[in-house]
Amino acid sequence: MEKVLKFLKWIGIASSIGIVGGLSSLLLNILIEHKINNIFLLPLIFFIVGIFIDKFPEIRRTGVDRVVSALKYNKELSFLHGILKILLTGLVISVGGSAGKEGPCVQASAAFADTLYKKLNLKNRELVLLTGIAGGLGGAFLAPIGAAIFTCEIIEREDFRYINLIPPIIASIMGYLIVHFVLKKDHLIHVSNLSYQINFLDLALFIVAALFCTYLSKFYIKFYLKVKELFETKLNNYTSRLTIAGFLLIPIFLIAPEVSGLSLNLVENLFTVSYPIYLLALLLIFKIFATSLTIGSGSPGGLVIPSICIGSLSGALFASIFNLDPTPFIVLGIATVVSATTNTPLGTIVICTEIFGFHLSIPAAVGAIIGYQLTKFETLYHHLKF
Repeated sequence: MEKVLKFLKWIGIASSIGIVGGLSSLLLNILIEHKINNIFLLPLIFFIVGIFIDKFPEIRRTGVDRVVSALKYNKELSFLHGILKILLTGLVISVGGSAGKEGPCVQASAAFADTLYKKLNLKNRELVLLTGIAGGLGGAFLAPIGAAIFTCEIIEREDFRYINLIPPIIASIMGYLIVHFVLKKDHLIHVSNLSYQINFLDLALFIVAALFCTYLSKFYIKFYLKVKELFETKLNNYTSRLTIAGFLLIPIFLIAPEVSGLSLNLVENLFTVSYPIYLLALLLIFKIFATSLTIGSGSPGGLVIPSICIGSLSGALFASIFNLDPTPFIVLGIATVVSATTNTPLGTIVICTEIFGFHLSIPAAVGAIIGYQLTKFETLYHHLKF
């Protein structure tokens, strides 16, 4: 009976956290939909965001790093800071900043979970925060099982324990259901009729493609970290960092408006539109530059959704160079880059399978495993160190 009561208690806690994660994602989606169609406002918007970050440095950059830091150094998470991060990220993305929506949702959901941990006098803070992260990711990725596994890999690393998956799965499902029923969305990326039939020869191509995408991932990681370091060493406040980043982003978005914001439309178009090789290469470079300037300067936002776009462009570029069917290679590219930059192979495989279908799980698995193995000790996140 005691076990049943404990399980019911965790169902209630995880469901509550997941609902907050889903509502956080809903709020951010609403903000992003109200686009500011004037990229010349970038410096002004970034200047305003920078003022808030100088005042509240806890809202800078990615939510994942903030939560991992709070867990590692036993810092408190503020729910109000999480909500503020959602509002500012919505502003950044709506004006064109290259950032993901998952980071703020993670921080808000995890901060709410941390509040429950203190108010209810719970014992296992790591599990509570795992549940918080999963609630935010479930609503942001619309891939509930993969988001829960992704969460456990992010926090527990090699100590991944399946028993800790249950509350995160519950929270992730609740976050997904909130967004699904309100926005009528099934997946983060909407592509219909993705037909593909695998054969043995494809496996060799998948390995070569995964190596290609992995080394592009390494360039992405190194470039992002270098830009971040330059901003941190040359400029002493976030207001000036973000303002300069805003000015530098204008020419990028004038040349390639497709890489502004979430760029999920670009990802969807890659499956159906044939882009020339030079354009794919330019879009890939510009997306890396835009993301590095946006998040590297300190702007709030996530890094996973930009990595999805960078991965899709990497896979499409490989397929275009060798005149191959782009579908499996786009999925492979996404899996490779996300797994390489976050060190989360299992979660990435499941997320890709949930979004694109079981018939594309093999290219996703090949890409995620190779990407992880070759960049095991490298990551975009400051606090995800081995």
